[in-house]
Amino acid sequence: MNAKGDANRSVRSTKKKLYHALIQLLQEKDLREITVRELTELAGISRGTFYFHYADIYALMEQLEASQLEGLCSLLDGIVPNASQEEVPYALVALFRYMEENAEVCRALYGKSWESPFLHNAKEVVLRRCMGEFPHGTSERNRYLLSFIVDGCFGTIQQWQQAGYAPPAPEMAETAWKAIRAVKRLL
Repeated sequence: MNAKGDANRSVRSTKKKLYHALIQLLQEKDLREITVRELTELAGISRGTFYFHYADIYALMEQLEASQLEGLCSLLDGIVPNASQEEVPYALVALFRYMEENAEVCRALYGKSWESPFLHNAKEVVLRRCMGEFPHGTSERNRYLLSFIVDGCFGTIQQWQQAGYAPPAPEMAETAWKAIRAVKRLL
């Protein structure tokens, strides 16, 4: 492989180490309490390498959140347009499986109290995406109904996480889908 490919692999590896270290530290403390020193020591990289890639820990967090929101949008592309079908969209099952398989990152981003800035941003992304798909989605009544769907889905996920991801992801996706479709009929 050429030097550029190796460098890209090296950069991806470094960023992956930083993401994992950040996620681990976020399990223990708030972002504002994390130092670059402890982050880099846990990741096994130098502080200079960290500062080569990021201005500060907040920049790293922004990038981590952006990548998670991008993944969420990708999954929404497979869920929202299928709101009229009976069977559970594969993308909704994939969303629940992702959350089950990436429990640490989800807990870190959604926050201990489920009132994190990331959660607020995720809800906004989902709400905006839904409004674009449903007819008359911007009427006041429909904004309330869509907000109910979004908050209900995130609340369901929170309960599921607190229950230790039981029942399995496909069953949770089916439960959420039934609730979404019930409210969608009112739109």
